[in-house]
Amino acid sequence: MRNLDRVVNKIEKRIDKVDSIREKVLVESREVVSLCRKSIQLIHRNEHERAEELVDEAHKKLRMVYRMVTPHPEIVNAGFVENAAQEVVEARCILNLAQKKPLPDPDKMGVSASAFLLGLCDAVGELRRFALDALRGDRLEDADQYIDTMEQIYDAVLRFDYPSSLVPIKKKQDKIRSLIEKTRSEVAIAACERRIRDKVDEFRSLLDSIEG
Repeated sequence: MRNLDRVVNKIEKRIDKVDSIREKVLVESREVVSLCRKSIQLIHRNEHERAEELVDEAHKKLRMVYRMVTPHPEIVNAGFVENAAQEVVEARCILNLAQKKPLPDPDKMGVSASAFLLGLCDAVGELRRFALDALRGDRLEDADQYIDTMEQIYDAVLRFDYPSSLVPIKKKQDKIRSLIEKTRSEVAIAACERRIRDKVDEFRSLLDSIEG
């Protein structure tokens, strides 16, 4: 056991190095998430040009994170790295949909298949926000279009039935279904209210014409 200290010291140095990189990656990953969330807020305000700048910046940082973790398998599959990737995918998908562009290509995004799928699923929540914004603006047709897009994504991701260790998507699928049902119900209620309002206005106009 004469070499015990030497062996342990060597291991400690390796782990210290990995831990140092992990801390740096964690900071960068949080910055990626922050940039993506800011970009989504800008998208909802129709500030697409500025939003795209932030998404591009987040994607650039994510690539840097990948370069940092590639030599270290202990960090590659860390939850915060995958979460940052999902946020970039979500922001990019939302931006493309808002600009009426095709969805981004997974290969060009350079993220794992799982991160892309989960990010796409998360985009449905933002589509619901678009639908509700349309409702508040009395744009029922736009709200219906957003729901249709939500359903298309749901139908697409529903085909993925793999173990959670490979693609942890089951909870996301259930959440999407719930969001669609809730949003469609709210749109149906709003449509009914608009029909009633239109009928009331029509009746008032009729009364005014009779009284006139």
